[in-house]
Amino acid sequence: METETFLPARLFLLAYDPKKQRVAGAWHLGAVLRAAALAELQFAGHVADENGRVVVTHHRHPAHGDPVLADEFLRTVLEEVAASNRPRKWQHWIGRRNSAAVKLVREQLAADHTIKAERRRALGLIPYWTVALRDTRARTRFAESARRALRGGEPLERLDRRDAAVVALAANGDLRTVVSGADRRKYKPRVKAMSELVGPVAKGLKSAVQAAQAAAAAG
Repeated sequence: METETFLPARLFLLAYDPKKQRVAGAWHLGAVLRAAALAELQFAGHVADENGRVVVTHHRHPAHGDPVLADEFLRTVLEEVAASNRPRKWQHWIGRRNSAAVKLVREQLAADHTIKAERRRALGLIPYWTVALRDTRARTRFAESARRALRGGEPLERLDRRDAAVVALAANGDLRTVVSGADRRKYKPRVKAMSELVGPVAKGLKSAVQAAQAAAAAG
């Protein structure tokens, strides 16, 4: 896997718990992946923030060869935003079609032979997916980069923006395989600074997760 792996794939791999040999954070992983896609699109200049809402900066797809638009998941999210009849908040785009987001990123990684994904049934009835890494090196590399970004104390302006985004989105999306609860408390000022560096997508993810938690608690 190349070091320039886009954010949704990075975060899916980092959601994999090597000790438990499963993908963690399943109930909100889709929101994290959607936020990661929006962050990547913003980095590439395809979307921008306008008064707290996501706007598409390219109403037509750029020329052939754009690596961002060659990625099916990123292209799908961009097309959804472009098709909207009005600009909507970041939380709106992060909080929708979460199951589809997990499915598409999982399928892409399986097609690239990065993971092995199998559909099984518990007790012969309840369907679920198992995921295994075919090669652990990419996940290890991304985890080390995220750990250095969080704990290393390097000035924010010198951080790789994807490493900062991984930490910010994992913290705001409660993805504890990347940022544990203890680390989130210990490095709270740095997490906050990285979240601000990444932009409104981090705040939108936090709001989307909180809304989902409130809905679940309400039954």
